[in-house]
Amino acid sequence: MERIDPTPLTREREVLWLDRISAAGVLVFLLLLPFHLAIKRLLPDPVGTYWKEGLLVLLVIIWGVRSLLARRLLLTGTLLDWAALAYAGLVVLRLLIDRSGEVGLWGAYMSILYLPLFWLVPQALDHFPRGLKIFMSGLVIVGGLAALGGVVEFIVDRPLLPSAELIERQGHPDVFVYGTQLRRVYFVFDSPTTLANTLALLLPLALVLAYQSRQLWERILYLAAAALMFVCTILTFSRGIWVALGVTFVALAVFKFLEERSRKFILNMAAVAGAAILIVLVVLLTQQSAGSTEEHALELIRTEYRSAPLTGSVSLLDAEPAEGEAVYQEWQLYDPIDQVEDLRRVIYTHPGPDKSARVIYQLELPRNAALRFSIALDPAVWSPEKGDGVSFMVFVKETGAADEGEMVFQRYLNPKLNPNDRRWRNYILDLSPWSGQKVDLYLIAEPGPDHNDAYDWAGWADLELGSIDPAFIEANRTPQVNPVARHITSITDWAQDESNRDRLGAWNLGLAAWRDNPLWGSGLGVTGAAAFRTMPEQAIATESQVLKALVELGIPGLLVLGFLWYAIGSLIVRTYRREDDASRRLLVLALAASMLIVFVEGWVYQNLEVKQVNAYFWTLTGMLAFLHTQQLQPQETAEQS
Repeated sequence: MERIDPTPLTREREVLWLDRISAAGVLVFLLLLPFHLAIKRLLPDPVGTYWKEGLLVLLVIIWGVRSLLARRLLLTGTLLDWAALAYAGLVVLRLLIDRSGEVGLWGAYMSILYLPLFWLVPQALDHFPRGLKIFMSGLVIVGGLAALGGVVEFIVDRPLLPSAELIERQGHPDVFVYGTQLRRVYFVFDSPTTLANTLALLLPLALVLAYQSRQLWERILYLAAAALMFVCTILTFSRGIWVALGVTFVALAVFKFLEERSRKFILNMAAVAGAAILIVLVVLLTQQSAGSTEEHALELIRTEYRSAPLTGSVSLLDAEPAEGEAVYQEWQLYDPIDQVEDLRRVIYTHPGPDKSARVIYQLELPRNAALRFSIALDPAVWSPEKGDGVSFMVFVKETGAADEGEMVFQRYLNPKLNPNDRRWRNYILDLSPWSGQKVDLYLIAEPGPDHNDAYDWAGWADLELGSIDPAFIEANRTPQVNPVARHITSITDWAQDESNRDRLGAWNLGLAAWRDNPLWGSGLGVTGAAAFRTMPEQAIATESQVLKALVELGIPGLLVLGFLWYAIGSLIVRTYRREDDASRRLLVLALAASMLIVFVEGWVYQNLEVKQVNAYFWTLTGMLAFLHTQQLQPQETAEQS
């Protein structure tokens, strides 16, 4: 009797178990990643911080073992392989050539992050036919839960899981639309923008699953998740992602109309657009204007009004304070918006450990009174180890009155951790409620949230008191306009909107850094999260994935990034054209929508630095490659036979 060799059967079982472990591990990774900040609080370090990296390394090792057993690298066999390898190869090459130590290592990590998912996901899907829907359903459910948390956060009007990063950067965990009490939600993410980018990336998947579901309960589940993600994306008030969603919807609508030219399609698109507009209108009409909570301004007329039309103005820098010492200095800060060195005379204040620094002026306010001023911290103390920032406040009290007065302005600056605060912040306050009265005007500086007064070198510049045209106040007073409507219209306001000017300043700094090394770049880790970890005093945030590639990797970085997007676009077109199954074509279109959202947003935000966006981006590109290779398998089988 012939003896049967059990080795092939044993090896087949081992491979099956490796595939099962890999698929389960990838799914667990993707489902838990959005909640990594919560996990970090629950689990002690280093497990709480690095569980995701540890799990990914384990999955890569399993992938390597499977490749050895298969005697070939388990790649996707698509053009995207070359694009991803070129991207990773350039990063590794620069790491080896530059030898920039910790800066380069963190830069390489932030550049690559979760790229291996591009190969791990197709490997997992290749052996489990139902895996594609399971992975998509998991991502949609996770997105729906994150969105639900954001909506609840907006309703209860407080952060459910206060962000430690936001507390460090701005002194408190709350995020509001500038000059209003309109809360921007972020739930278990680092910021509203990261939450918005993640939800927008997953939204097309929710819509396609809802459309394709045959079971009523499934359709309701996916539609609920899609609705929650859309509403929560609005409530993040992240305007860049709003634009990306709008561009994507219009692009896909035009494409499908040109392809089908069907009345049914037009009606479907009109229904989707109508539902979206209805949701926006509900949010728009239900939000009432309110005075500022974040900055506590009585009437904080828009920031960046250094040249506001004051008449009969007098400089408080030349006045003698009634109380407190006016110490005068000259500070020079680089203005990244006008790109000039900006020298100003300041009143220097330094709070003590147990009390604030106060300079008090006794003034008789003119008719239609307004105060113009600027604030900053001395550039000499922008190093993170030098204190925790300063809270600037303006307090007004009628001289001799029994009332307690009113805090009309409060703003926390922390240029040590927030690069947007590394310039003059210019304000003008409406003080007309006290016009014609004698008042005590307090300029107050207090230590940051850790009550650390070390290096709290606070400065007040451009202090001018005068009269302002009431029409100017009415035209610029925030409460006159619905805050959501104002936030939408300010998308194109690059002259006065503070968040737009912050982004403009970041772009100018990024372009200046690129011009220093236009061909080869300045090296890995000189921008973004890596830079703030390793060289915070020189760190810049490019606010653009394209600009980040240019600054760090120069022209080769831009070429590699362009090749990656070309490969994605090419694969989408070829997969869509070859697909005969209507449901699969719709899925390819959903993946195309997600990719377009990432592409558009990448021009105005370094979105691939966001862990969740990076992981889901490579996951969806892996799904796209899987769909393409599935189309080729029948053709290859026919050719072999």
